[in-house]
Amino acid sequence: MNSHTLTYDDHHELPSSRTCAWSILWILWQVVRLPALAVLLVLEPFVSLILTGFGFLGIAVALIFKFSGDIHHFPFWLMMAVSVGSILLLMAYHTLISLFSR
Repeated sequence: MNSHTLTYDDHHELPSSRTCAWSILWILWQVVRLPALAVLLVLEPFVSLILTGFGFLGIAVALIFKFSGDIHHFPFWLMMAVSVGSILLLMAYHTLISLFSR
């Protein structure tokens, strides 16, 4: 037998200072994550309603004004970009909720 042979538990055990640092970081992450997740979840119905409404109504209004021909200098592409941007912002909001819920 070799005297330098370590058992599985001795080889993979973290030093106590490193374990303590990771524990403190984990606790700090929970202190930040849980209140932020609570706020995001409470506001989610309102944010979804507003951003979905802006997105789909903006696209509908842009298409109606574009094809009606009543307004000659209507900023069609700007209106479409803002509408698609609001849908992308809603996707980012849901991604943030899923990040904080892990």
